[in-house]
Amino acid sequence: MAALLASAQARAAKYDKKSTPHDEDAMDDEDDEDDFERFDLEDDEGTTGINVKKESSRRAFDKVYKSVVDSADVVLYVLDARDPDGTRSKEVERMVMAADGGSKRMIFILNKIDLVPPPVLKSWLIHLRRSFPTLPLRASKPAPNAKTFDHKDLSIKGTSEALIKALKTFAESRQLKRSVKVGIIGYPNVGKSSVINALTSRMGGRVGACPVGAEAGVTTSMREVKLDNKLKLLDSPGIVFPNAADDSKKSKIEEQARLILLNAIPPKEITDPIPAVALLMKRLSSSPELFAKLVEMYGIPPLHTINGDTTNDFLVQVARKRGRLGKGGVPNLHGAAQSVITDWRDGRIQGWTTPPRYTATPATKSTKSAPATPGLIGDQKEIVKEWAAEFKLEGLWGDDDNDTTSATEAMET
Repeated sequence: MAALLASAQARAAKYDKKSTPHDEDAMDDEDDEDDFERFDLEDDEGTTGINVKKESSRRAFDKVYKSVVDSADVVLYVLDARDPDGTRSKEVERMVMAADGGSKRMIFILNKIDLVPPPVLKSWLIHLRRSFPTLPLRASKPAPNAKTFDHKDLSIKGTSEALIKALKTFAESRQLKRSVKVGIIGYPNVGKSSVINALTSRMGGRVGACPVGAEAGVTTSMREVKLDNKLKLLDSPGIVFPNAADDSKKSKIEEQARLILLNAIPPKEITDPIPAVALLMKRLSSSPELFAKLVEMYGIPPLHTINGDTTNDFLVQVARKRGRLGKGGVPNLHGAAQSVITDWRDGRIQGWTTPPRYTATPATKSTKSAPATPGLIGDQKEIVKEWAAEFKLEGLWGDDDNDTTSATEAMET
């Protein structure tokens, strides 16, 4: 964990040298976001790239995150069901599992499951369970007018109660004289606070124990929420660890577009939404069905390809349809792109990723006890099976001897 924080701080320091202070930043220091200030990363041509935290504030941010992980007995890693791998950091996983001699336990929580169809959810559950026990969770009601999928038994009540049952089973097995602490980690806006609220409401606690919002940055400090005498939840701010391969202008733009689609950047901090729309169009174009639904949603005619891309014509059509026009009736592409990103964030646009293809590796003998630092590479079936038994996940959409297939049959439609 110390190495992870040092790496993040080094990157922040490197970005800090490239940034140029603005008068607006000084004004922001006086408002409610003063503890988590931001600055703009600029490339050599002065183009604004990914918004990152100032070094001093990033240290404070990391300190809160580290405190949550260090204090937790169990870590719930919340992922967005639409893009689980995009909201997952292998580096974070390694560091969490290396802490305290490998004694911590981690569970993936696949949130926002109502935004993906049952077969896609099932495929991701099977894929993720090769690394860690994974539970689907429907933590909150969908956004207004959002396109949702019916997952039969996977309701807000049913999934949250299943998670509580698993955590209480683990707490009882540890027989600690104190409460078992459960840390909640994940990218901004994956729904960490919604997970806590879903759990507290099932335990008869106060509804809305943690504030939630449709944009990143709602949680800015560690919060403790007591479920009962056996369980205590620790909420952490969402953190994005940079993973761009290089510092080129292209990689910065692509990384910002990726983070925008993950809702990891607050709308007010999005300087150019057009690359994010281009990335969304690229992803949806791989599925004729999803692309057709996108065009149908906006009620626009078939798109024309310009230089191998349909993004420009799409934004022109959306601008006309939504009345995003400038002087002389010129389409406002920036405004149109912002409205598309809003529709994506609120779930009105359907879109998801599919898990990578899995190639089975030859079985190897494993010891009964888990290693101090799981490799997180390849199939960890024995480790996952052992941990799943600690939480008694069988029957709770958990792992089984048939590679989780039978446990997830109820999710198919």
